[in-house]
Amino acid sequence: MVRTSVLALLIALAFSLSMLAQVDQAIATQDMDRSIKPGDDFYRYANGGWLKTTTIPTGQTTFDNRAILVDRTSKRVRDLIQEAAAANSPGGSIAQKVGAYYAAFMDEDGIESKGLAPLTDEMARVSAITNKASLSAYLGTTLNSEVDGLTGNSDHIFGVWVNQSFTDSDHYVFHLLQGGLGMPDRDDYLDPSPKMADLRTQYKAHIAAILKLAGVTDAETKAARILSLEIQIAQSHAPDSDAADVFKQNNPWKRSDFDVKAPGMDWSAYFSAAGVASQSQFIVWQPSAVIGTSALVGSEDLDAWMDYLRFHLIEHYASVLPMSVGAEDFAFYGTILSGAQHMPDRSKLAIDATNAALGQAVGQLYTQHYFPPEAKKKAQAMVADLVTAYRARISNLNWMSPQTKEKALAKLAALRIGVGYPDKWIDYSTFDVVRGDAFGNMHRAEAFNRSLNLSKLQQPADPDEWRIDPQIVGAIILFTPNTETFSAGILQPPYFDSPGDTASNYGSAGAGMAHEITHSFDELGNIYDAHGRLGNWWTTADLANYQAAAAKLVTQFDGYCPLPDLCVNGKQVLGENVADLAGLLVAHDAYVLSLKGKPDVVIGGLTGDQRFFLAFARRWRKLLSEEGLRQQIKTDHHSPGEFRCDTVRNVEAWHKAFDVKLSDKLYLKPEDRAVIW
Repeated sequence: MVRTSVLALLIALAFSLSMLAQVDQAIATQDMDRSIKPGDDFYRYANGGWLKTTTIPTGQTTFDNRAILVDRTSKRVRDLIQEAAAANSPGGSIAQKVGAYYAAFMDEDGIESKGLAPLTDEMARVSAITNKASLSAYLGTTLNSEVDGLTGNSDHIFGVWVNQSFTDSDHYVFHLLQGGLGMPDRDDYLDPSPKMADLRTQYKAHIAAILKLAGVTDAETKAARILSLEIQIAQSHAPDSDAADVFKQNNPWKRSDFDVKAPGMDWSAYFSAAGVASQSQFIVWQPSAVIGTSALVGSEDLDAWMDYLRFHLIEHYASVLPMSVGAEDFAFYGTILSGAQHMPDRSKLAIDATNAALGQAVGQLYTQHYFPPEAKKKAQAMVADLVTAYRARISNLNWMSPQTKEKALAKLAALRIGVGYPDKWIDYSTFDVVRGDAFGNMHRAEAFNRSLNLSKLQQPADPDEWRIDPQIVGAIILFTPNTETFSAGILQPPYFDSPGDTASNYGSAGAGMAHEITHSFDELGNIYDAHGRLGNWWTTADLANYQAAAAKLVTQFDGYCPLPDLCVNGKQVLGENVADLAGLLVAHDAYVLSLKGKPDVVIGGLTGDQRFFLAFARRWRKLLSEEGLRQQIKTDHHSPGEFRCDTVRNVEAWHKAFDVKLSDKLYLKPEDRAVIW
């Protein structure tokens, strides 16, 4: 018994030392510059070492934590996919499908040997169009899934996003979105400037080049006709800015409305071919585009439409067609539109294609290696603390009326927050992936994902539907429904380290999560209720009180001038600054809750509160050129990182943690501190 106890003690001690080593690594004291007083320049006190030793990679204009995570995660995903391709995995398994998709995409010799033959069946369907009904039916088969309402640079005239409506949280509805343009934006077609006119000339030449590769005769004439049709489509498109206005998006149409409001298209043929003949309710995001494009179906020559469809068919599958097509595609989209001088490595394109086709399959491989269940449980525990802290904050707000607080608390109770990966993965068992058939794999992937998306229309809305692949470095917030999701890709050091320091996790990932939660209750989220339905639940007095409380943040940030002739616009960045401050306060409350009344340990001479605020400061470290800095301040709704770091000035716990005094440059008198959330 004694030996066992001693052995257990030694094992526990070794484990503790190991944990402390990991924690010390996590707090990254080498990234600090202790020669700077934290009360004078907290950003450089926390990040000075990193700023001195880090450089912007060649070919980039900026470098920050996100770039580090994207690079790290991309390499991990690449290795996992390539290992799956090299392995002899059981047929039908996730690894087999992922590996086979990648291997087929990398089989350039096989793709080259087939030429354009894989397009034969689709081209025949286009050639079989003989009237407006068959044209409408074919267009219905091109309907594709979208998530953000911006369907430019796509081969389909409309896109679909299946989501609950703005007034009904219990059912999915068909959101119809504009599309059909080969260039990214309507202004590319309509802007009369010489620069845009030249771009259209280059685009027309690109269309002709693609048609010639397909053996189409009189390619120049047909290219001009295709461009003319796209210009007419663009003329009816709503500007991208409308997509940010939910009230312009929320246009409920019944099935019968299409025939009356948007004549020209044979809508029965279109919706039947799209697989939604029984759908009775729709949300039309851009009515002008639906009306205008439908009219063109009725008025424009069939031959023009058929030329348009042939061109976009080739464009759509360019990545799995012979190299001559891919090279021409890159010459326009890569070089002319984006300024890239060299085509990406084929393996990178293959990784991207595999992720696009089998996102959650790759996500399963990723999380098995890099985000185990223990990490998810720790992240979920942090989320629970954040919600508890936010509930207390809302309950004690001075600027919200009692009635508004009640609605806010109801919305918080209904908020669904997912972390890491879904509890239920997509079932890919019916999706056949074949080595040596890159074109077929892509075609089947689109059919599978489209069917999966449309099948939701027959089911009750799922509030826990997973909206982002786990291997993506990011998060997503949806006001309709009332959900937020944080991927495994973003829940990694330096933001989140499952076996690492709790204080650092809450100061970084916790503050980031709480920032996003805030948006569900601020000027962005207050027009959506607890179930994601439209309905402003702030009163006029609430709004006035909120704006008065936020005025101090406007003044603070107006005073931040990184260059003699360049200052931050406090009003422009106010929404994000309020969320930063709320996120910091809520995360600190949650951190204190996580301690359960016990003091935190001191590590590397740093208290728990100090590590918390240092982690918050490290969130914002960033290298940026002067040109990039000027552009950010001019156009971005986010402040430069060093000033976001200075949000700590409004927090009493930060002043105490670093003994910040009246004589320090960052000291802020209590009466000057912003108190909002």
